[in-house]
Amino acid sequence: MGAAFRLNAIIVGMTQSRALPDLTGQTLGTVTLLQKIGEGSMGVVYRAFQNTLSRPVAVKVVFRNKLNKLFTPERFRQEAEVVANLLHSNIITIFEFGEQPDFMYFVMQLVDGISLSQWLKQKKKHPLPRKRLPSLDDMIHLADQVLEVLSFAHKEGVVHRDIKPENLLWIERNRKVMVADFGLAAVYHTIYDEEKAFILGSPLYVSPEQARGEAVDGRADLFSFGCVLLELTLGFLPVKVERPERIFQTRAKESPDMFTGMAHDHSPAVPRIWSEFIARSLQAKREQRFTGAEQMLAQLRNLAPGLRALEAAGALEPPVFPPPYNGPTLPGANFPGRPAGTVPPGQPKKPGETGPGPSTGPAFTGS
Repeated sequence: MGAAFRLNAIIVGMTQSRALPDLTGQTLGTVTLLQKIGEGSMGVVYRAFQNTLSRPVAVKVVFRNKLNKLFTPERFRQEAEVVANLLHSNIITIFEFGEQPDFMYFVMQLVDGISLSQWLKQKKKHPLPRKRLPSLDDMIHLADQVLEVLSFAHKEGVVHRDIKPENLLWIERNRKVMVADFGLAAVYHTIYDEEKAFILGSPLYVSPEQARGEAVDGRADLFSFGCVLLELTLGFLPVKVERPERIFQTRAKESPDMFTGMAHDHSPAVPRIWSEFIARSLQAKREQRFTGAEQMLAQLRNLAPGLRALEAAGALEPPVFPPPYNGPTLPGANFPGRPAGTVPPGQPKKPGETGPGPSTGPAFTGS
């Protein structure tokens, strides 16, 4: 692991920049921009109306002056083509791609949902403590859909590379998950020379191999999704509050300090079998994770009936929910961090202090 790696990282959503121009009211090709609904470091997302087909859509505008030598106009065109050909009911569809002198834009399917980070924030405000985290049934239902998408994309030769709560949208009325923003997606065997000098991904969810700037396969997405499941299970992601480059270094070196513990270590109320399932996806060495999304999905479906039966029978105690934290917030994160080395009161400070730690995988051999 001693090879040097460069930390001129592309950290999506973390760049602090000046306010981007507001294009509300303008018409771009077939669409009229109605309302700004989101903003990142390189562009803005609008609710819009497609005049030719009389339907609401979303439009993502990316400004050329916010691009660098890696995220070029050519790269965005290629990504638009990749996603436009990923036809799946849980992937946000791209309808159109256009260019203007100062920006490029994508016309996309408008989803009436909220990101998982927003969903978790809403849950935490529930007056009943036992309702402040997603149910096991919801997490299993959600994970099944996301793993279906990842299995499909990986078979098509596409790795998402930026799976995180902000890129997973939850539609409450039908409990459907939509996977968004394949903006960092890579097609297997396609090499962008400039990428070798950059780290792609979001630091809290990036896999060790991504943090080293290595070529990745679908197992990198499984690591990132494991981080999402861990956060949904506990209500927070158990990592130390550190600068982004330090997080990258910790991940790149496959340090045992990547996390302060797994789900059952922080909350014994979490079923050990669910904690071990998540832990396998979070193994530092990708060879020790699930072989792919298809295997992880098969294992999930194998565990689901027993977990749901436990929950339905009321055999599970409410998880230990961390008290509100008013300390520093990790830069770029949409949830509060915790001071280095701290965990919820009454819980072990290190994995394994109250019983065996998470499994490294033997319990899940074969599927």
